[in-house]
Amino acid sequence: MEPRARVGKNRGQQNFSDSELRAFLYAFGDVDEPIDGTKKVLDEIVTDFITELCFETARSAQLAGRQKVKVDDVKFACRKNPSYLGKIDRMVVAKAHIDATKKLVDVNDDKILSNANAAAEEPLGANDDDADTQTVGGRSGAGGK
Repeated sequence: MEPRARVGKNRGQQNFSDSELRAFLYAFGDVDEPIDGTKKVLDEIVTDFITELCFETARSAQLAGRQKVKVDDVKFACRKNPSYLGKIDRMVVAKAHIDATKKLVDVNDDKILSNANAAAEEPLGANDDDADTQTVGGRSGAGGK
């Protein structure tokens, strides 16, 4: 069966929750409680858009001789709409920025682990009570004694 025909079998079923559709409509200026018909129409429009975009993206990957879809395939499918391309580019740049930031703070860094382990392994003595110590100028000393 043709993949697009399979999509037609689910016609009339709502794919997004009422709360998602209500929030989406409200964000774009609708009332708090939109009419059920409005939610159904929006659900159908968004579902059709996503389905068509996925088919175009898969077709682009297939023409390139690949089974897996890449970001470039999505860009190619959106090539006729500059606003979609701009949003995709912004998301790619944001993801690269997030990945670079994650690499700056490496949780498997030996220095971080060795400092944490050293602090955890230091035994506490009988005289180790924070109530009578005071930090002054970066040094610990007896408070007022």
